[in-house]
Amino acid sequence: MNSIRQRLLIGLLAGLSLVLAASGYATYRQARTETNALFDYHLQQTALALRNQNLLALAMGAEDEGGDLLVQIWDRSRGLLYVSQPQRELPFATQAGFADLIWREKSWRLFALHAGDRIVQVAQPLSVRLRMSADIALHNLAPFLLLLPGMGLVVWFGVGAGLRPLYRIAADIERRRPDALEPVPAERLPAEITPLVHALNDLLARLAQVLDNQRQFVADAAHELRTPLTAVRLQAELARQATGPDARAETLRDLGAGLERASHLVEQLLAMARLDANPSTGRIEPVDLLALARAAVAEQAAIADARNLDLGLLPGEPVAVGGDPIELRTLLDNLVDNALRYTPGGGRVDVGVSRTEAEAVLAVRDTGPGIPPIERERVFDRFYRGAAVTTPGSGLGLAIVKRIADRHRARVCLSEPENGPGLRIAVHFPLV
Repeated sequence: MNSIRQRLLIGLLAGLSLVLAASGYATYRQARTETNALFDYHLQQTALALRNQNLLALAMGAEDEGGDLLVQIWDRSRGLLYVSQPQRELPFATQAGFADLIWREKSWRLFALHAGDRIVQVAQPLSVRLRMSADIALHNLAPFLLLLPGMGLVVWFGVGAGLRPLYRIAADIERRRPDALEPVPAERLPAEITPLVHALNDLLARLAQVLDNQRQFVADAAHELRTPLTAVRLQAELARQATGPDARAETLRDLGAGLERASHLVEQLLAMARLDANPSTGRIEPVDLLALARAAVAEQAAIADARNLDLGLLPGEPVAVGGDPIELRTLLDNLVDNALRYTPGGGRVDVGVSRTEAEAVLAVRDTGPGIPPIERERVFDRFYRGAAVTTPGSGLGLAIVKRIADRHRARVCLSEPENGPGLRIAVHFPLV
């Protein structure tokens, strides 16, 4: 049973039935108490009325022997002088007043009155009282029992009216086009439905952002890959048309460089696409920044040697931060790759790890041309490259760095080195 309306109907009717059952039991108990008091009074008054009656008059006036009351008159020697129903004769009551008696598997309520030389006993079966108490309780509850079907209809249609905003929202979403991700109107909605609509709108906003990122990625990839692929195609054509070994070797070198640039661009695009697809970091675990930096420097040492660059790791102590080790390695690889790309031959690239009281700092410093202060905010935009930049690149490296840093609640700061030309990029992480 997955219907909210059915659940509410059954739950409310079950609750009402339990309340009616409890009320019926309480009404029955109250009716039984009042009925006992009334019949006890009736027994007492009947005995008082008979204490001075003539036995002959009683015998002649006993017309109904099948009534509920049983009247017996005894003398002091326990001789039975009169009984209204001989077939239901009860034993002699030794004590005056009210008493409960079980005689021949039947319960009786008895009142005995000592009047001179006579003892008057008036008795009544308890079943009469129980039946009357049940009748009174049933008569009191009968109107409510008859109203239960009406209550069920009221609950059914009332809940349906309350759920109508949900049906309206569902119909509005069903009528939308697949690309229509505008927020669902939340005005004049019940308070119980408003959180659901807000959560749905938040989901639509995130979905719209993901779709925008995908569209942007496709557009950027198509635009950025066009130039290197065209260059590779032209270089391959030149290599095919080359006549001499030297010319063919030169064109093949150019073709290899073009393929390397295209491969690097594809890797950067895929890295950015993965970051866009996952709004939060993957697994979070303690990561030693010094060990991470040591591995990155060792891996790119051959590239630095090929470019006649001095790549090294500055002395430092292990510092742990919380994050995704794969993403943090991607961040550091992009920082080092950028530094190696833009630093001229004979230059130097240093990677350092340090800590302050509240932060861990991962810094990469190079002796390249640096970035003018006016451009330092824009270098984190995708595919942005300064006007004076001639070094081949995709313009995605620092955008990836900034995206990963934001996912790890870190800050990226660009500054000039304290001594000499170049650029220092420092990423400040909160300590574990």
